[in-house]
Amino acid sequence: MRKFTIIFLLALIQVNAQDFPIVQIPEQLTKNADATIISKDVKVTIEDYDKYYYNEKLVIKVYNQNGDKHARAFAFYDNEQRIEDLEVKVFNSNGKQLDRFKKKDFKDQSAVGNGTLYSESRVKFLRYVPVTYPYTLVFESSYSTSDTAFLPDCNFVEDYGIGILKSTFQISYQENQTLRIKESNFDGFNVDKIKEGHKLKYSIANLVAQEKEPYSSGLKNNTPNVKFALNKFHLKGVDGEADSWKDYGKWIHDEFLVGQEQLPEATITSIKKLVEKASSLEEKIRLVYKYVQDNTRYISVQLGIGGWKPISATEVDRNKYGDCKGLTNYTKALLEAVGVPSYYTVVYAGRDKQNLDEEFPKMSGNHVILNVPLHDKEIYLECTSQKAPVNFLGTFTDDRNVLKVTPNGGIFDKTKKYEDEVSKQKSVASVSINQDGSLKANVTIESTGIQYHNKYGILDFKKEDQMEHYKEYWSYLNKLELDAVSFSNDKNEARLTEDVNLWVGSYLSKAGNQFLMVPNIFNRNTFIPKRVRNRKTDVVVKRGYFDEDVYNITLPKGYKIESLLSPVKIITPFGEYSVVMKKNDDGTYSYSRKLVIKSGVFPKEQYADFRAFRKKIAQFDNSKIIITTN
Repeated sequence: MRKFTIIFLLALIQVNAQDFPIVQIPEQLTKNADATIISKDVKVTIEDYDKYYYNEKLVIKVYNQNGDKHARAFAFYDNEQRIEDLEVKVFNSNGKQLDRFKKKDFKDQSAVGNGTLYSESRVKFLRYVPVTYPYTLVFESSYSTSDTAFLPDCNFVEDYGIGILKSTFQISYQENQTLRIKESNFDGFNVDKIKEGHKLKYSIANLVAQEKEPYSSGLKNNTPNVKFALNKFHLKGVDGEADSWKDYGKWIHDEFLVGQEQLPEATITSIKKLVEKASSLEEKIRLVYKYVQDNTRYISVQLGIGGWKPISATEVDRNKYGDCKGLTNYTKALLEAVGVPSYYTVVYAGRDKQNLDEEFPKMSGNHVILNVPLHDKEIYLECTSQKAPVNFLGTFTDDRNVLKVTPNGGIFDKTKKYEDEVSKQKSVASVSINQDGSLKANVTIESTGIQYHNKYGILDFKKEDQMEHYKEYWSYLNKLELDAVSFSNDKNEARLTEDVNLWVGSYLSKAGNQFLMVPNIFNRNTFIPKRVRNRKTDVVVKRGYFDEDVYNITLPKGYKIESLLSPVKIITPFGEYSVVMKKNDDGTYSYSRKLVIKSGVFPKEQYADFRAFRKKIAQFDNSKIIITTN
């Protein structure tokens, strides 16, 4: 009996010494993975329309430095959201505990950037520096909040390069509550769903790491996720009730906007005088928008309901600053003062073109802009920009669903799409080649549409930074020197013209008694997407564009091109490319190139053809000709 007791105690000591059980992870969950989630358990308990609890336990094994970012350990808090518990334990590959961190060990800082004047949003976080790989991190957190307008989503796959052994998400609610649910992208994934009364549990197991594919629509559009929303909810001390976008718009208008549009009488008098000679509504809009751009600046305000409610127009007028909400409301108030109605408009901002979900109304968006309806078109104003032209949104808020907030409720609309041919760059160059292989050129580049958006920021660069921009843009030009650079910014047409005089010390390459030259001097498109075998997602080109280049090339006396480039014309579903080179009557040579990249969604099976098209562009853009001398 005593012998058995000793053996049992020894076994217990061995288990305790190990600290954490070693989990056998299938090999397929480590392939292409920087980390594997061994288990993740999330529980959301909705106690009332103005209270829910969140509990999470994450066990993740990290294999390398790239995986450190997946071993996240942080929690946000503010006056409405209270952190109940935070703890991290770290184990080595043998299951031995290396470190343990409690709530008091987490760092604490503002959850917003330096551009924010007021904010009560904060974050506690742990930046663990591993001493060895692999390691296993166990993170446990819990919080309670009254902000039920934003319920946590169930997103099983939060990043690329993570395998998942087991992950569960459970949400429970009260019998007297209406919880709306939208499940997306379950096809092709083994998602298990269990519903018991007013409790839902989703789980997924043995999911391989997702690989990032070029021109994909993104993880959230291709992996399973679930959204939740209460019909009756609470946000920063304000109750709400809505089950349609119309209701949400009405709630935002009544709770956030009413009473915030008042302006000082002196400002009303001043703005009316400013537009008194305007000959059209559009001219009034331009004058008011320029007034806002010239007299205010953007700074974030995230205090209490101020994270969602604009500060008053009077306060913006007095302080000369505001966030997107405050500046939009201020511009709206100024336009109303001169008889131009407009609508505060909610949008998801960012290059990825995230849409508000027309099928699933819930508190959404991360930005607001201003809609000004005219009889024949919709004008949108980005009120945080001091430089943008009227009705120019660029990649920040183009081509996506938005919610116009009216006194009668929310109305869905869509912002402008910049068509491929509109996003144009036209380069015209006069080039003189010298006998020593150098060249001198004047280059004029005119950009519109998205290409305008990508460039007009250069106007605010310091002179030396502008010069550095061109040297980087034309980094393949050896010994590039810029003699003069000037700009013309037509804000009425959203057109930027760059005029560049330059000198390249070494352009021709000597090959025996001959020279080699690439006729495409100023716009080489060398990008080739990486090869992808067994592609999983469709090819998404979010924005297309049109490049046109016309160069007139003068060679030194006694020099001639042995053989002109053969004409090229490629037409594909993804775009078109053409090159024509000819000798002019005056002895000079002309090089003409056109490239159209088409926006659109193409089947994943066409990715190889898409890549081949881009590869041909890169090939022809670097084609060489031979120059001989007498």
